[in-house]
Amino acid sequence: MAGMSVGGLVSGMDTNSIVAQLTALEQMKVTRENQKKESAQKTLDKFKELQTRLGNLAAKASAIETQNKFNVFKSTSSYEDYVSVSGKEGATAGQYEIEVKQLATTQKVYSKKIDEINTPVIAAVGADPVDFFDTNGSATISLSKTEAALKKDPTKKTVDIKISKNDTLKDIVNKINAAEGAGVRASIMAMANGDNRLVLTAVETGTNGFQISDNSAAIGKGSILEALGILSSGTDQVVASKNVLLTTDGEIADESTKFDKLNTVMNKNNFATGDKIGIYLPTDNGSGTGGWVTFDLYNGTTAKTIGDVLGEINTALTASGANFTATLNEHGEIILKGDLNGDRNFDSSSLKDVKIQMGTFKSDNSGFLEVKKDMGGLTSRSIFANPLNEGKNAIYTIDGMTVNSQSNTDDKTINGTIFTLKKVSKEGMEPIKVSLELDKDAIVGNITAFIDEFNALLSFINENAKTTVKEDTDKISGKKTTTREVGPFSGDSGISSLRDNLKRMMTSVIEEISGTKNNGYQTTYSSASRLGITTQKDGTLGVDRDKLTQAINADFEGIRRLFTSNNFSDTVGCKVGNFNKNSSAGVYEVTVDVDGSAIVMLNGQKMNLMEYNGNEVLENRVITLENGLAFEVPTSFGAGGPETAKITFVRGIASQISNFVDKAKDTVSGYYKTSEKNYQNRIDSIQKRVEELQVRVDNYNARITKQFAALERNMGNLQSQTANMMSALSGVSYRR
Repeated sequence: MAGMSVGGLVSGMDTNSIVAQLTALEQMKVTRENQKKESAQKTLDKFKELQTRLGNLAAKASAIETQNKFNVFKSTSSYEDYVSVSGKEGATAGQYEIEVKQLATTQKVYSKKIDEINTPVIAAVGADPVDFFDTNGSATISLSKTEAALKKDPTKKTVDIKISKNDTLKDIVNKINAAEGAGVRASIMAMANGDNRLVLTAVETGTNGFQISDNSAAIGKGSILEALGILSSGTDQVVASKNVLLTTDGEIADESTKFDKLNTVMNKNNFATGDKIGIYLPTDNGSGTGGWVTFDLYNGTTAKTIGDVLGEINTALTASGANFTATLNEHGEIILKGDLNGDRNFDSSSLKDVKIQMGTFKSDNSGFLEVKKDMGGLTSRSIFANPLNEGKNAIYTIDGMTVNSQSNTDDKTINGTIFTLKKVSKEGMEPIKVSLELDKDAIVGNITAFIDEFNALLSFINENAKTTVKEDTDKISGKKTTTREVGPFSGDSGISSLRDNLKRMMTSVIEEISGTKNNGYQTTYSSASRLGITTQKDGTLGVDRDKLTQAINADFEGIRRLFTSNNFSDTVGCKVGNFNKNSSAGVYEVTVDVDGSAIVMLNGQKMNLMEYNGNEVLENRVITLENGLAFEVPTSFGAGGPETAKITFVRGIASQISNFVDKAKDTVSGYYKTSEKNYQNRIDSIQKRVEELQVRVDNYNARITKQFAALERNMGNLQSQTANMMSALSGVSYRR
């Protein structure tokens, strides 16, 4: 039978057993290495479980790491399908009566007819590519950014996409939709008989809509967007006021509305005889000097209409040689349209400094003594050839006060409170009652869940880091034996350091709010132990829910700052804008001089600036450090000479832990990746050793099997020779 071997037939020895036992002795070396591999694999598996548990802790920390998330409110609405309310940072409990008059809508425009969507779009509209593209066959379309994208990076106000002369309509749509942060989305509307239209829709609602432009006019003879029928042809520009004019009745004002009927403050009109509307011109426009140009709101004691004053403004514009006019549009915005770039006050570089305000003017004509209505500056608008839907603002009332909002989610009118408008109130419908109340039980629950997850992680680490001695008794002999069992994390300094760091972050004092740095804010609750969160004998944390609830009732703001990432300042208007995981907590001294230069100090050390935008961006200057921390300061800050603000950036307990886990997970040389790689390298090394040893064992088995087989053959030959010799000897006769 193939492969069958019977040993010891000649020698009488059980050679198969001998070979097996000798091989088993060598195989023990492989077994020991496999046991090492199993132990290393167990450690790796436990480490991966550790990552999962750390992720769970980070998730619980994330739920309370920012002020927005920490605040948990109970909200009610008498008509939830019409209006709902919620709270974020800075919110306070309140009850409101809401009436929705108009919902905000999105702006939507379309192109001219495009016959083919899979052929180069310029050819599809019958244009010559030479007129629109540079020598490389490309051009740039610039799209305005969303508010969120602009806040994230205020240094650049547009998103630019490159298009080529071979791009089809589908290609352009895909590029627009792939542009991160763009304030517009694109689609193709297929009409009958091959009539295709490019449709552009604003991402955000409201009259601001979106702006779009291209650089092809500077390259060739025309504009790609004009050729497509997106933008109107011509040289006119349009700007609109940021704020709108509403009447005391809550309606949108028109040019027939008199100034004594405008809503200036809290649904009331506080204009008086002698008040003026003023336009601030930042520079010499070519025919006069910069400064305030004013117009009376009253003829004696009789209020003028908006149309009357706009007529006077247009007369003055014509006299000054301006090639543009002022009107009031259907949304209550003041509009300037014409050759704005021809006037240095209204071109792109100066427009941000133009102001339109109303109120009581100073007798020396240097500015307003009291501003009663501010139009909020001017913003550029694109002139579209084929508007489909006009973007509208939401208009609603809060306790009878008329509010105008660019969005149906209004988080600007009442600090920290978000009103979400869903439907227009029906005629005769009673006001919708909404309320917001801090849910302290839910906050206690979130903090407790965070502590529970921390305890579960700590117990897991401790359980897998300990070494135990197991005692067994032999059932037959009764002899006792001891076995030492080493936990997967035993002796791992990295995991010990991880545990110690987490315990330190959970139990240490947050100095920035303890008052020790004398930075203008202080709370009694600057550590977890003062809330009833204390360390127990096993190292885990216990939570006294009653004491925690009492602390929240006593100083909610202090508790919130203890857990979250937050900031405060000793100077109004100066604050932290953005931060990332590399941003360090501390009290920063931000100094801006009259020349616009900026210096930031931390603990006496000068911080390196990554970027500084000294122009008006989102109504603030933005100073960004190399560690990712960005400060916003008013444009007036430092205008009269060197001015210093102390701005404190706080990383609370939950913020620290969430940030710690995030850095460990994502950093290229982070703890997760380094440790997992080390464990896997160890397993791979042991596996390589196992394979090498197994080859040796197999070779050893083959060698001794061959040797014993040779022994049997030799012994068989010897026995045969001996038998032959004895046979020969037996045939010999001896004579005496």
